[in-house]
Amino acid sequence: MAALTKLTTNINLEMSGDTKRYMVSAKQGDKATRYIIAKLLNNGAEYIIPTGSRAIVNIKKPDGKYVYNSCTYSGADVMVELTNQALAASGTAYCDIEIRTSDNAQVITSVSFTVEIEESMRDEDAIISSNEWTELEQKIGDYIKNITDTDTVMKKSEAVRVSAENARVSAENERITKENVRQQNENTRIQQELKRQQDTSQAINNAQVATSAASIAAKECVDITSQAEDALQNQEQLEATLNTATAIRQEVSQMQQSVEAAKQQVEKNKQEIDDTINNSLLASAEKILESVQDYFKRAEALYSSMYLECDGETPYLRALTPIVIDGATPQVRNTDVGIEFDGGTPTSRILAA
Repeated sequence: MAALTKLTTNINLEMSGDTKRYMVSAKQGDKATRYIIAKLLNNGAEYIIPTGSRAIVNIKKPDGKYVYNSCTYSGADVMVELTNQALAASGTAYCDIEIRTSDNAQVITSVSFTVEIEESMRDEDAIISSNEWTELEQKIGDYIKNITDTDTVMKKSEAVRVSAENARVSAENERITKENVRQQNENTRIQQELKRQQDTSQAINNAQVATSAASIAAKECVDITSQAEDALQNQEQLEATLNTATAIRQEVSQMQQSVEAAKQQVEKNKQEIDDTINNSLLASAEKILESVQDYFKRAEALYSSMYLECDGETPYLRALTPIVIDGATPQVRNTDVGIEFDGGTPTSRILAA
């Protein structure tokens, strides 16, 4: 079904001035077909309505009742709908347009203008005039909506609060649990720190004991090294002494061989002497016999003197062990003095003839 054509009347309204009469005409009882576009002026220039403001039409109907409806606007143009209630009573209706800021802190109203409402031929009883407060109704509706929305928001907020409180309680419980774990960890850390300090102290003591033992061991090592060096030196001296004794023994062995040869010569000489005694006078024989006996004793003594006694102790502990060798021949020796050999250590030997 096609809609009816909307009838629009354009008027200009100065924001200050006298009442403008008979600017708009309408028919009693018309509905949703009569509109007014009022251009607001300020000394002839357009009065631009700030964004966010509210435009409201105030109408005093011919029967004394009122209409307080909101309007749409664009720039300086305000569209006013002449509703069924605005046209309910015939006669002259007085109107103006007010502009309010969103917080109602400022209000400005245009000059008044009149609308002539021609009487309708319809039954007057069919048209009942009453106050119309679309702006108030809209405000009330807005308030109710705000209250409803606020209640919804409050419920949502309460649900969020409850959820947040539950989360807070859960977080607090988790925090308490973590705090208990942290406290246990701290106690464990303190115990470990005490043990570490004790272990460190014990390790220091052990290190000190080990250092002391190492010092003693080092000193003992130095002493042993010194003793080893002395023993090595003594060994070298002992080896030298042994080598000397070996050489002496070899010399003595050679002397023994010489003595053995001398003994054989003495026995040969004895035989010759015996033969000589047998052929000599008795007195000469006795004298010669005595001389031979003395010579024989000396030879025996010479043979016996070739005895080598070796003391096997260390050079520092060995006592004096002299070796006496009578190296003279029986013909030239007048005394028992021969070669005297001191068998002591190289460091303590005194006699070296």
